[in-house]
Amino acid sequence: MKPPLLTIALVVLIMASCNRKERLLQEEMMTMENTIKNNLNTLVDSCWNNKDLELLAPISTEDFTRTLNGIKVAGNQKELQAHINVYLTAFPDLNIHLKNTYIKDNQLFTHWTFTGTNTGVFGEFRATGKKAKVSGMSLLSFDSDGKLYREEVYYNELDLLQQLGYTLVPPALE
Repeated sequence: MKPPLLTIALVVLIMASCNRKERLLQEEMMTMENTIKNNLNTLVDSCWNNKDLELLAPISTEDFTRTLNGIKVAGNQKELQAHINVYLTAFPDLNIHLKNTYIKDNQLFTHWTFTGTNTGVFGEFRATGKKAKVSGMSLLSFDSDGKLYREEVYYNELDLLQQLGYTLVPPALE
């Protein structure tokens, strides 16, 4: 009788230990997910919408990389600030609204809409005074501390420029 009782006690002890480890792992994952969500909200609400670029440093790595439609536009925090400033200068009333956001491990996928009025210089283009609304998608990657180290952004640049009044001119044929 004693051996089965000892076996049962041992099985219960092992199961309790496994449940505790699983619970701790789930709590750790939830903590990371919350950190990622908070850093995304800081990036969008504070940095982009409220134009507080000083908050980029605590939420991103120094060697942060941003690509736009597959083209690298920033390779560190300072370049990211400069890149964001191009948009903030061109669209002082810029607003980014997140529609859907999904987190898997240390990656976040979000569908967003950008709105703004072009009252400032946009790179090499002068202000047009026209409103623009563009939807796009971003894939953001976070390190083990929850800091953003890469963002891949995809949206239709031609659509944005056409809303500002620019047209696509066919090439001159001989």
